[in-house]
Amino acid sequence: MALRVPLHMPRSAVPAALRVRLCTAGVRGSGVRFISSSKAEEKKRLKEADVRDRPFAERGFQNARDRPRERRYWPPKEESIELPGGRKQVQVVASKRDVDGYLEAQLVFMTPDGHRLFYLNEEELDELVKLAPRLTEYMELWQEKAQEASDAEADAATRRTLRALAERSSASE
Repeated sequence: MALRVPLHMPRSAVPAALRVRLCTAGVRGSGVRFISSSKAEEKKRLKEADVRDRPFAERGFQNARDRPRERRYWPPKEESIELPGGRKQVQVVASKRDVDGYLEAQLVFMTPDGHRLFYLNEEELDELVKLAPRLTEYMELWQEKAQEASDAEADAATRRTLRALAERSSASE
């Protein structure tokens, strides 16, 4: 059984009465361990000196991979472009690929608060560019049909008002 004496109490400071009690309890000289404050400080210094806990850059390696770059590599700046209408923004960010997890550039459409609505990588953006003429054509066709529908609605409304006026004039005669 080993007893530990506090660090702040050197061996000479242990009272004789305590030594006598330890001896009568069956604990003899080697059973009592005195840890000096200098040994504790030495242990602490050795633990702090262990370089394996520090990053490579702090240990003096020139090409340390865990050292942050001086300036950001990608994206150059986190600038977002506000789209017309002011309700959405576009930004280029470095995101992980779905297939292998490597970083790639993606075009992100988001709200002014920063919530991502959707994002396109290079391949998807190329497909969108290929589809843009067809989408434009569909939008023009939709606008023409919407204009025709509104014109037809306006004509129908005009006819109803003319009928109502004709009925009123014939009823009053």
